Parts: sequence; structure tokens; C-alpha cells
Amino acid sequence: MTGAGVRLVRVQWAPLMALAVLTLVSALLAVALPARMAAGYDRSAAAAAGPGADVRVEGRAADFAATTSVPSQDALVSHGLTWQQMMPSSLRGVTGQPEASATSDRMGIEGRFSRPRLLYLGWDVGAWERVRVVAGTPAHSFDLRPGEDLRVMVSKTYADRLGYKVGDRITAGGAPAGTTLRVQITGLYQPVNAADPYWTPRARILRPTRETVGDRMDALEADAGTALIDEAAYARVARTPGRYFTFSWRYPVLPGAISAAGAREVAGDMDAFRSAVQGRTGIFPNAVVTALDDRLDAFAGQLRAAESVLGLVLGGLVAVAAGVLLLAAGLLGERLRPVLWTMRARGASLRQLALPAGGLTALAAVPSAALGYAAGRLLDAGPPQTSSNYAVAVPVAAVLAVSAVMVLRERDAGVGSSSGRRDDLVSARPSRRRFVLDALLVALAVIGVVLLRQRGETAGTDPLIAAVPVLLGAALAVLVLRAYPYLLRAAGPFLRRRRGAVAFIGIARASRQTVVGALPLVVLLLAATVAGFTATVDTALQAGQERASWAEVGADARLEAGPMDDTALARIRGLPGVTGAVRARVITEVTTESNTAPMTVVGVDLGAYRDLAPGVPGIPGSASGALASPLAARTMGPGDATLSRAGMDPIRITAPAVIEHFPGQLPGSAYVVVPYKDVAGATGFPSQVFVSGHDLDAKKLSAAAPGRAVELRQDVLRTMTDVPIVSVVRDTFRDGSLIGGAFGLLAVLLVLVVGARTRGRTVAHLRALGLSRRQSRGLALVEIAPVLLCAVGAGWVLGLLLPEITGPVVDLRPYTGGHAVTAHVPSLPALLGLLGALLLAAAAAVAVDRAFDARPGTVLRTGDQ
Repeated sequence: MTGAGVRLVRVQWAPLMALAVLTLVSALLAVALPARMAAGYDRSAAAAAGPGADVRVEGRAADFAATTSVPSQDALVSHGLTWQQMMPSSLRGVTGQPEASATSDRMGIEGRFSRPRLLYLGWDVGAWERVRVVAGTPAHSFDLRPGEDLRVMVSKTYADRLGYKVGDRITAGGAPAGTTLRVQITGLYQPVNAADPYWTPRARILRPTRETVGDRMDALEADAGTALIDEAAYARVARTPGRYFTFSWRYPVLPGAISAAGAREVAGDMDAFRSAVQGRTGIFPNAVVTALDDRLDAFAGQLRAAESVLGLVLGGLVAVAAGVLLLAAGLLGERLRPVLWTMRARGASLRQLALPAGGLTALAAVPSAALGYAAGRLLDAGPPQTSSNYAVAVPVAAVLAVSAVMVLRERDAGVGSSSGRRDDLVSARPSRRRFVLDALLVALAVIGVVLLRQRGETAGTDPLIAAVPVLLGAALAVLVLRAYPYLLRAAGPFLRRRRGAVAFIGIARASRQTVVGALPLVVLLLAATVAGFTATVDTALQAGQERASWAEVGADARLEAGPMDDTALARIRGLPGVTGAVRARVITEVTTESNTAPMTVVGVDLGAYRDLAPGVPGIPGSASGALASPLAARTMGPGDATLSRAGMDPIRITAPAVIEHFPGQLPGSAYVVVPYKDVAGATGFPSQVFVSGHDLDAKKLSAAAPGRAVELRQDVLRTMTDVPIVSVVRDTFRDGSLIGGAFGLLAVLLVLVVGARTRGRTVAHLRALGLSRRQSRGLALVEIAPVLLCAVGAGWVLGLLLPEITGPVVDLRPYTGGHAVTAHVPSLPALLGLLGALLLAAAAAVAVDRAFDARPGTVLRTGDQ
């Protein structure tokens, strides 16, 4: 670099350093933020699969079909490898080695016990390898003679809890009907490693578990356990006609193997694997049993929603960062303009001007961008994203383009600069070209909104559509810039009549800002739009999840109880923390005289229920008669209908109001809500109890009534809020608000610092005319106030309206259990944050004014007036 170049760098070190630092920070965030989001998506995909996720191929066979298809352990293992080879590559890549087993149908143990007992026989190859015998001998039946009892092993925990020991004989009955099976316990075992994930789906092999026997009305809990048998015992039992075994080849999902990108492929390939399994010949019929594809399909919906919403946020942040960089480059150009004008006036060509203009800009932007990109990669926030390359390259290219504009502006050899024509916002006359560009920008924003709403929830993955908030913000900024001069002109005469001169001088100085000086207005508007949008959607998400928890449970807690009387209801109301309880009687299999389709009748006192749980949405506040779900209304048809079934008095229904949802009833099912007095005489039917209160204990609630399940609203809400991808969305909302606000404040601070010396000289002249230090601080606030209020106000309003404008893109139902989210208002912390940002900007103006305060004697020279 020549001596002249070094001197130029020294003179312009402030804007150069500002441009370099802003470029570095922007590049760092452009790499780290998308990578962090991608890592969060991958963690969410792994969590959506669940720690106990697996893919199982199961079939049921007995007698000849079982012993022919699976005659030995080698055959059992071989089938598992065959199923694995039939898997699509995506599914095979995320699952482990097959775990083969065969388990008999459950059998009831004969005898008198405090609770019924159930026994399963399990031929589990992997279990034999993961246990050690602690008493007796292994259960080998290869030398078993005809008529001898079958040899089995049970876990020591099972034997200790149920009172068994080595040598005990057990008689079990079950299928085939009228036959019994006698087994002898030859050994007790313990797991080599009880924490081995292998035991998670096989808890019944290690300890007695509770299972329900009987029908819904007469259900009983039983102690169930699985006794291990060997290959010879399996062959003997399987040859018994009607003695069925369930054959299972389990493929555990490897921890962390499913990524967000692979989740869609795995879920889609599951159907192909199902078809392949069902179409295999040479073995009894088998089917794929798994919840993995359903979980991944649910995750896919959540991922689409996150990509759509966060795509809008990232697009806005990129625009804000690019605006700040363009502002820094523009201010550098303003500082270089006298130098370039002088060079041009002395005969320099445009090519010669390109070296100082483009060289300085490139010196500040290119190395900083490379350093920021490298720092972002070194942070290792997540897998690198291709979008980060564009987010770094495009703003840097735009900054370099500014230097070209700086050179082209001097093609008239400074004639335009010497004409004395003002180019500030108030006096400048927009050209026809600018009018056409402004109209084109507004049209693009409108077209983008139309396309966005047509494409729906998948639009956020399209970069062009994701740029719609930026287009809207830019279009609004154009309109604000059009109206901004008129507002300043209108304020001038009004302030001129006031006694103080500070407000008038401040507005006059604000109106003298050039077009480059007005760029902070655009940046602040976009930053406020991002902050308003994230604050609004985040608040809507929280409110929607709260609303959904009320809709799901129906109160602070809901008990699914059996038949209960007033005494049981009184016990519930007397529990600690309970402030109220309302009983609902549930009668299923109800029909009308003209339609035998079954419906459910829910008898509840709606008045008392509304008082108990006013937060439940969708419950009419004025209905005095019956309420019917859409399916029930269609089933009953127009006109009156009579509901009846055995055990209840007929209920006459007249023109019921339609209700979309009632707590405790499945969406889309047929149910009718009637006053409780209509079913008060029907006894022996199950009940639901809606409970309000605080610090509710599920165990105490279950013990107070003959209930089978207790659902707490806080648990349901926690299930919605603790979903990992919800944390990713909310964290990105928070980061987006903070980053956008920080860039907006940096834009304000940049303009203040770069223009501080020129402003200090002007203020020094005013100080010589009698302006006090206090008035100088007030002047700083008045100068910045129009830009702050216009930009932040317009951007904030656009951010609040953006969820409604984008329509189906901001679809938060995957995070609220399918319940629509409609309330889009900012929270109090968001409003306080907005006020705090405005105060920080005002404080920055005062601080810069104080830092660059100069005495008139040190600024004014002889001859100055």
C-alpha cells in the first residue's frame, strides 16, 4: 500500500473499523445461527423417535406353522437377518441388529392369590445371554421325558415378590381351552446389567408387572411375568394344537441416528417395508409393528411449521444485517466523497477512482467476512448450512457494489456537487426512476404475499417466499420515506412558534439528513418488524398451548372414574388444594330410534362447569339445552330425537347446538352433552370428574374415587412446552429479537459516531450563540427522535400484523395438539423490551453528544461567524 493509501486509511479509520466489525459479526451470526437451528432440529428428530423407539416384525403361529417356519434357534435368527435385508437403506441405517424372540399367549396361574397372576413363556435368545443364574440351574429341556413338567427360569425379583423358589411347580391354564400346562422352576436369574437398554421393552422378564384382565366394566389388575424357556421347551409347547406363540424380531432405533433431514425419508420408507413384509412367502403371515413412522410424521409437521416461521425470521435478520453493512459502507462513501471529487476534478479517471473507493471497502469487508465465517465454523454450533454461504456472500457483494456506486457518482467530475443543490430528504425531488422502483417494490411485496398465502405452510422453505417480510418491510420503508419529509415540513411552522429553539433546530437538522443518513430508518424499521413478529408469534404460541391444555383436560385435573356416588365426590372436594369439582356421567353405546350408530351421552351441569373452568375454550356460554358434536348432529338428523339404551331413561333432544370439542371426548367422535339431571337416574355408568385447584396430587385424586386415570392440566401443558423443537423455535425467536434489536442500535450508534465530529462543530457554533449543555443534550434527542419514532413505530405495527398477513404460514397447530392459535398480541415483556430499546437509543445519542462535546474556543477560528 502506498503512503497516500496509508494516510487515507488513517483518516478514515473510524468508518473502516465499523464496517469491518459489523461484517465480522454478521458473517459469524450467518454461520452460527442456522447451524444451531439445524442442530436443534436434529436433536428434536432424535427425541421425536423416543428412547424406546423400535421397529418390530411380528407374526403369530402355532403347531405345524410355527415348528415348520421356526424349527430352531438358527432359523429364528436367520429370519431376523432376512427381514433386515428387506429394509430400505434409510431404515436399515438407523436401526440396530435384530433381537429375536418367541412368546406364548398369556396363561392364568391356578391358585388363590390376593391378585390374579398371569404367566408367559418366553424363548428369547438375547435374554439368555444377558442373565446369570443365581439359584438352581438353567432351564434346559433337551432331555425332557414325556409327561415331565416343563423346565423354566424366572427372575429372582419375580420369585421374591410372588413367593416362588427353585423347585416350585406352577399350573397355568389358557388357550387351547380346557388344557393346562405344568412348569417347574429350575433356576432363578438376575440381569448382568439391569441398565442395559435391551430390558426396556422386556420388563416382564425381570420383574412382575401389572396388566388388566376382564372387560371395561369389570377390569381387574393382575401380576404378570415371563418365564424363560429354551429351544427344546419351545418345540414341545409349540407342537400343542392351539398353543400360539408370537414371534418378534425387534430392531432398536440407534440413539441419535435419525436426523431432521432423514426423518421424512425414514417415515416414507416404512410403508415400503410393510408391503415387503406382508408379501413375503414361505413363513406364516407377519406385519410391521411400530410407532416410529407416526412419531416422525408428527415431527415432520412440527418441522415444517418451524421452517416456515423461522424462515421468515431469518430472512428478516439477513436483511437487517445487510442494511447495517450498507449503511456503514454508505457512510464510508460519504466520508470519501470529498477525496474522490478532488481526484476527479484534477483529471483522475473513473478507473483511478475505483482503487481508493473499492480498495478501502474490500480491505474492511472481505477479510472480516472470511474471519467471521471461519469463527462461525470453529464454534461448531451445528452442521454447516449452504444458506450460510449465501447469507455471507450476498451482503458482502452488496457492500462492494456500494463502492462502484461511489465511483459512478463522480462521473460528472464534481459538477453536480458544485452546483450548490441540496440533496437532503426535505429538499430532494424523487426522480421518475425512483418512483418506478418504489412502485415495483410495493408490487413485489403484494405478489409475494399472495404467493405466500397460496403455498401455505411449506412456503417458508422457499427463499423467495421467505423474503416476503423483507419485501413488506422495504415497501413500508419506501412509503415512510415518502411521508417522512412532509411530516418534518409540517412540524417546522408549528415548532417555530414555540418559545424554545431546541425543538425547531433539532427538526431542522433532522430534515437536512441525506438519503444515506435516512438508511437507518430502513434498518430500524426492519429490525422492529423482526422484533414485533417474533414477540407476537411467541406470545401466541404460549397462549395457544395454555388454551390447548384447558381444551384437552377441561379443568386443572380430570378423573376418569368408574360409577361413583355423592360420597366419593365429597371425598374429592375435601382433598388438599381442591377448590371445586364437577361430576359428569358418561354413557356409551347410545342410539336413536331411527339410527343405530352408537353415540356417547355426557351428562354435566354446564353452569357449574363454566364456573369451575372458565378457561376452557369452545363451550357456549348461553346454551341451555343439549350440545352435539358435528357427527352426532348428523347422526340424529334434523328435528327431535330420542336417545336411549339399556340402563338409562330415554332422553328427548330438541335442536341441539353444535359444539366442536368437549374435554374428554375424542375429536370427530359422536357425543351429546346434556344436563346432568337428565342422566342422574342412570346408575352403574362411568364418570368423569373435573377438578379445579392448585398443587393437585394425582395419587390422592386417584385414591379418593374409584378412578383408573388422572390427567393433570399442568402435565399436558408441560408435554407441549417440553417438546425439543418448541425450544428451538422459542430460542430462535428470542435470539432473533435480540440480534435484530442489537443491529438496530448499532445502526443508530454508527450514524451518531461517524457524524459526531461534524455535529460537534455545528453544536459549537450554537454554543457560541448561547446554547447550553442541557439544551445540547435535548437537541441530540430531538434530532434522532423522528427517525426512531417513524421507523420503530411503523416496523412494530408491521411485525404485529405480519402473522395475519402471512396467514397459513404461521401455523402453530403442530405445537398445540391441533388447536388453532388465533391471538396475535405482544406480551408485556416484549413491550418493555421495545421501550428499553428506544431508551437505549436515546441514551446513546446523549452519550455521543457528551463524548464529542467541544468548547467553542477550540472549534471556532478567527473569521468564523
